[in-house]
Amino acid sequence: MSTPTVRKQCFVCKKAARTFNCEGCSQNFCADCLTKHLQELKKNLTSIDSEGVQFRQKINEQKKEPKKRYLIQQIDDWEETSISTIKQTAQHCRQRLINYTTKFISNIETKLNDLTKQIKQLTQENQFNEIDLDELKDRLKLLKDQLDKPPHVQIQQQPSTFINKIATILPIDRGSFFSFFCFFLNLNFQFRYKMESKWSNCCRRK
Repeated sequence: MSTPTVRKQCFVCKKAARTFNCEGCSQNFCADCLTKHLQELKKNLTSIDSEGVQFRQKINEQKKEPKKRYLIQQIDDWEETSISTIKQTAQHCRQRLINYTTKFISNIETKLNDLTKQIKQLTQENQFNEIDLDELKDRLKLLKDQLDKPPHVQIQQQPSTFINKIATILPIDRGSFFSFFCFFLNLNFQFRYKMESKWSNCCRRK
């Protein structure tokens, strides 16, 4: 620190005193307030360092458990939402079919009962031929087919966008990635240089 300047108003206590100018915030501080200001700067630096330690812990966690990475979690969220949408759609279609086929099966059962009565009647009368048997076989076969595949009922899979398709976009271009890497190194160097200069010259005498 240099010699105090002429009396000026302290930025904090507002008293006229011999002050010191901080190049970081460009404010004037008296001796007492300057000490507090420096302590506050140290406190902020400690806070940044603590935040950096916590961030490093997060990095280590994501290195050990890839599923905790933010982008991976986005994919997991998409998967969960898509599965939920599929299940809801399936349940809706399933319930409609259950309601319809329940009535349809009851109708099939009624027709089977009629067929069974006719068979019993023919057995009792003992008067039937190949034509009667073929007719009974055809009717029974039709009922069997309709049980699994009711007429005019279909399960259609139509192209739709109700589930958004996702993709990963990565900086695979070597030139673009190299430029970004150089920019990051330069930015990191400038930040370190600025912090070191700001701390060493926080309160310089005029």
